[in-house]
Amino acid sequence: MHSTFKKTLVSSAVTGALLVGTAGFSTAKAELEFNVGVFTDYILYGKTESENNAVVQGGIDWAHEDGFYLGTWASTLGDNLGQEVDFYAGYAFEAGGLDFDLGYIYYYYTSDDYIDDFGDLYASVGFGPAYATVKYTIHDSDDRGSYYTWIGGDFEVMPSIGLGAELGYASPDDGDSWAFWSLGLTKSTDMGDISFTYAHTDDSDDDPLFVVGYSLSF
Repeated sequence: MHSTFKKTLVSSAVTGALLVGTAGFSTAKAELEFNVGVFTDYILYGKTESENNAVVQGGIDWAHEDGFYLGTWASTLGDNLGQEVDFYAGYAFEAGGLDFDLGYIYYYYTSDDYIDDFGDLYASVGFGPAYATVKYTIHDSDDRGSYYTWIGGDFEVMPSIGLGAELGYASPDDGDSWAFWSLGLTKSTDMGDISFTYAHTDDSDDDPLFVVGYSLSF
């Protein structure tokens, strides 16, 4: 994902890595970036999205220097679950010393046996390494009115080693709510990023999740 709304520790980063995305093609006013990764699980809001199966993920982002951006991101979902393909657009800007990101994301699922497609509005604000994000589902026959919010931070604890942590709350319109949290380490190398992530929820039916991942930008 892009900017402060990147799929961080609660989603694609919890799938195993903080997304890398500095390479690509650029002009004076716009930049195109690519990322790809393999992970031992795909976690969203502290829960597995791939039934604990390993996944392959990747994305393309286009960003203009004025703050507008477009992108797509995709992930396998495990045995007979098809793929998830996301499309998003937004606007990122700075004001009053804070970083803001506003946008819309549409989730498309290739398998009819998985969940229905849906779309979210999102807003994020960041200050230094810390950020807060909220998402609100605006169209889906079952989940319209769902919201998800989290706070977190990304810190460099040693040269080329990053620490990320998040704490959040999920409130789907058609089910029980839960709290979730995660902690991850990412080692950056010239050949890509290697990550280790722990994620859990306050749902007694959920087991703690440990994810290993490798991601690369080009």
